[in-house]
Amino acid sequence: MIVFVIVAAIMLYNYFQSRTSVLTTQAQISIVNPQLAGNVYSITVENIGTTPITLTSINIYPQDSQTPIVSQPLNTSLNPGQSTSIVGTSSTQFITGNKYIVVIEGQTGNGQTVAAESIAISQ
Repeated sequence: MIVFVIVAAIMLYNYFQSRTSVLTTQAQISIVNPQLAGNVYSITVENIGTTPITLTSINIYPQDSQTPIVSQPLNTSLNPGQSTSIVGTSSTQFITGNKYIVVIEGQTGNGQTVAAESIAISQ
């Protein structure tokens, strides 16, 4: 009986250890500080997950539009906890006071796609 309890305890311990490692591996990015002014944008992106991510693209859409006014490919690697600023210009002026939707996409080393979306108000 004691042997059975010890074996069961070891099996439960191993099961929960494997579940914990699966649950703690997350790929997640966050748009921290989107700024739009004139035709210039500066977007700060942070890796808030637990695995490295390579940012692959940024798109900026006017509110209520499905056509981006900015579409830029990226190749920026972020380790967990790191952030970076993406700065660029648009061929179209951002209209002061208007809302724009910023979408950042990325990929992990194993091919998982991640994305973040934020609303920015042009200044």
